[in-house]
Amino acid sequence: MAKIKINIFGEGIEIRQLQLEPDIYHHWNTIAIKKGLLFTDLLLDPFFYHNLQDARFIELSDINSNLISGMVNTPKSIIEIWFNRLKVLKIQSQELFNEMLLFPLFNIEKSNCFSTNKVEKGVYVVQKTIGLLSSEQLEIESHQLNIDDFNFSISEFENVEFLTKIKYQNQNLNYIKSDTMITSQKAFEIK
Repeated sequence: MAKIKINIFGEGIEIRQLQLEPDIYHHWNTIAIKKGLLFTDLLLDPFFYHNLQDARFIELSDINSNLISGMVNTPKSIIEIWFNRLKVLKIQSQELFNEMLLFPLFNIEKSNCFSTNKVEKGVYVVQKTIGLLSSEQLEIESHQLNIDDFNFSISEFENVEFLTKIKYQNQNLNYIKSDTMITSQKAFEIK
C-alpha cells in the first residue's frame, strides 16, 4: 500500500462557537461582573479557569464548542504533499486561493460554515496561530498519485478565506499531529 502524507505549514485560524449551558453562562457572567470585566475578556484569561477550580474546565479548549480551523491565505502558508516518503508537490497558498485563473489548478469546494452573513447567535473565540497547522496521512491501494483526485474545502469568516479540509478520492485523511503557537486571540458575543 502507498502512503500519502500532507503537511500544512503557515498561518492558521481557529474559530470556536462555544456551547455553554445557561446556568454556567450566568454563573460565569456573574463572576465577570464582580471582577469588572466583560464576559468575553474573562474567557480569554487563563487564570480564570485556574481560579474556577472546576475539574471540567482546565482551559478554554475544555468548553464544548463547534470548532472549525484551517490555513489562512497568506504568503507564509504552504501545503506539502508527500507520496511514499518523497515530496511530490509544494503548494503556495496563493496558488490554491487564486480564483482569477482561466482553468483552475485544483478542485476547490466552498463551504459556508461561518459565512459573514450567516453568523449565529452565541459566544465565539477566534485564535490566530502559526506553525505546523496539521499533518495528515492516508494509505491508498494505487501506486500513482493524481492531483485531480484531491478536493480542497475553503471557508470564509470575516472576509478571511481559509482552507479547512483536504480529501483524496473523497476520503478523509487521518490526523497525525499539529504544533502551533497562538499569535492572537479575541472573543465576542452575538446576541
